[in-house]
Amino acid sequence: MKESSLGKEPTARFLRREELRVHPERSRIGHELIEQRLRAAGFRGGISTEQKYLKAYSTDESIFSIKPQMILQPRDGADVERAVRVVASEIDRFPALSLTPRAAGTGLSGGSLTDSIVIDVCSHLHHIHDISTHRGVTTITLDPGVPWRAMERRLKEHGVYVPSYPASKDICSIGGAVANNAAGPDTLRYGHTADWVESLEVVLHDGKTYTIKQITHKEYTNLIKRHNAYADILKRVMELLEEHETSIHRARPKTKKNTAGYALWDVLSGSVADFKKGKSTMDMTRLFSGSQGTIGIITQMTLRTIAISKHTTLLAVPIFDLSVASHVVTAALPYNPINLELFDALTFELALKNPGFFKPRMTSASYYHAILSMYTTYHVRWLRRTPELVFLITLDRTTNPEPVLAAIRKAGGTRARVVTNTDEVEMFWQIRRASFSLTKLMDQSKRPAAFLEDMVVPPEDLGKFFAEIQRLFKKYSVRAAVHGHGGNGHFHFYPLLDFTKKTTGDLVTKMAEDFYDTALKHHGTICGEHNDGIIRTPHLDKLFSKKMLAIFAELEHIFDPDDIFNPGKKVNPRFDIKQSLRHEN
Repeated sequence: MKESSLGKEPTARFLRREELRVHPERSRIGHELIEQRLRAAGFRGGISTEQKYLKAYSTDESIFSIKPQMILQPRDGADVERAVRVVASEIDRFPALSLTPRAAGTGLSGGSLTDSIVIDVCSHLHHIHDISTHRGVTTITLDPGVPWRAMERRLKEHGVYVPSYPASKDICSIGGAVANNAAGPDTLRYGHTADWVESLEVVLHDGKTYTIKQITHKEYTNLIKRHNAYADILKRVMELLEEHETSIHRARPKTKKNTAGYALWDVLSGSVADFKKGKSTMDMTRLFSGSQGTIGIITQMTLRTIAISKHTTLLAVPIFDLSVASHVVTAALPYNPINLELFDALTFELALKNPGFFKPRMTSASYYHAILSMYTTYHVRWLRRTPELVFLITLDRTTNPEPVLAAIRKAGGTRARVVTNTDEVEMFWQIRRASFSLTKLMDQSKRPAAFLEDMVVPPEDLGKFFAEIQRLFKKYSVRAAVHGHGGNGHFHFYPLLDFTKKTTGDLVTKMAEDFYDTALKHHGTICGEHNDGIIRTPHLDKLFSKKMLAIFAELEHIFDPDDIFNPGKKVNPRFDIKQSLRHEN
C-alpha cells in the first residue's frame, strides 16, 4: 500500500455517536493529525488516505458501503499497540476517532466497515508460528491474517483440523472467523470456533497486549492484584456476572447456534459460587470470540484441533413433502451425525441448468463423472421430480447407517439411502457448497443480498419455518436459493436485489422485519453464525430485553471506556441501514 498522510476520529457515548451522524465533517482534522502521531510513535506499517484505498475498504461482502478516513496496515502486534495508544490519546479532542479491525473482508454483516480508521490485520499479520502436540492434543498458534485454507493445509499434514470451519473457508481468515465466532457444517457435533480457542493475544484499550485464556479462581485472584487494564476488566466483568447471573442465563438464546450479543453466559463453566469455590473456571476468550473487534484487537491466537474423520458415510435424503422435514431431522439427530446439511429445490434446478458452473472447480474427470451423476439422480432416482429439500447426513465410521436409515424412513424420508459412489458424493457436496454462487446466475444484474441469511429455528420447526420463508419470498416477489445446516435448523438465503434502485432500502427494512419476526415466532434467533454487525445490531431488541441490552452495553464499556474499538456494532447502533447501503451491485 502506498503510504500517504491521512487521519480521522464513547465517553458521552451513544449521544455523541448520534451527533456524529449530523456532523461527520468535524472529525477530519483528527484523522489528519493521526498519521503524524503514529509515525512519531514508531508505527512501521502502511498508512494511507488515498481515495482508491478508501474506496476498496468501503465494502465487504455485506450489503453496505461506508467510506473510512484512513487505512492502517500494522506490521506486527507492536504496531497495533501503537495505533491503539495514539487513538486513545486523541479521543478527547477528536471523539469521532476509532479503530475497526478488518481481516479478509468476507463478513456478511458489515462488521469490518467504518467511517473512521480501518486497521487491516491481514496485510502483514499472516504467519503460522507453531504447531505442537501435548498430551494428545494438537494446537496451532497463528496470526489473525492467516487464511483458513492455509491453516487447514498445514494441519492436514498432521492429520488434524479445526472442526468449526465455515463454508467460506477458502476465502476467509482465521482472525475473522474468531472475531465472528464462525461455524459451519461440522458445528452440529463440534460447536462454534469459540469452542476451539485455547488462548488469544489481545491489545486492550490501554494499548498493551495481554494473554487471554481459561483461568482458575486462584489464577484470577493473582491476576486482579496487578495494576493494569486486564486486571481491572477481570474484576468488573466478575462483578457484572455476579450481579446479573440469573438475568444473563435466562437471556441465553434457546437455539444451539447463536452469535448475537456477547456470550456472557459462557464466561464461567459453572455458577459464580462454583467459581469462587474453585469448582469451575473463567474463560474470557468466550467474549472475544464473536465480539467483532468491539472490545479489543486480537493479534495472535492458539486453536485446538481434532483428528480428521476418515471412512465417513453419506446419507442423501430427498424431501418431497415439507411436512416430514422436521421429523426426518429429529429422527437423525440422536445418532450424533458429524453434520446434517441441506439445499433446496431452486439450488438443484440451477445446478441442472448450469453444469458448466462446476467445471473450473473440479478436475476434468471428476467434473464429467459428477455431472453425469447429477442428471442420473434427477432422471432415474427422482423420476424428474425435484425435492423441496435435500438433506446430506454424514456419519462417522463407528455409526451403523442401517438404524439411522430405518429411523429416517419411518419419519417420512422414504427415499433416504447411503451414497456409495464417490462421484455422487462429490456431486452432492459441490451443489451444497455452490448454492450461494448459483443464486447469482438467476439475474447477474442484481446482487445476492446478505441480511436475512443467518436465521436459526429449533430443528423441530424447520419444515414449518421453511414453508413460511417460501410464502414471504412470494409476498416480496424475490427469489433466493436456500441452503444451510439442517441439523441446527439454520438457513442461509440471499434474495436477489438491485442496489442501484432507490426503493431497495425500504425493501430491505420491510423484509427484515417480516423475516426476523417469523424466525422469532418459531422460537429462533436472527443471528446464528454471521454475527450482528451493522445489519442485526439495531434488531437485537427482538432477541434480548432492555435490561440485557444494558448489560451488554456495560460490558462493552468495561472493555472500551472511550469507544475506540469498532463502535456501532453489537451495542449502541449508529449506522443508519438505509443510508449505509451500497449503491452498486
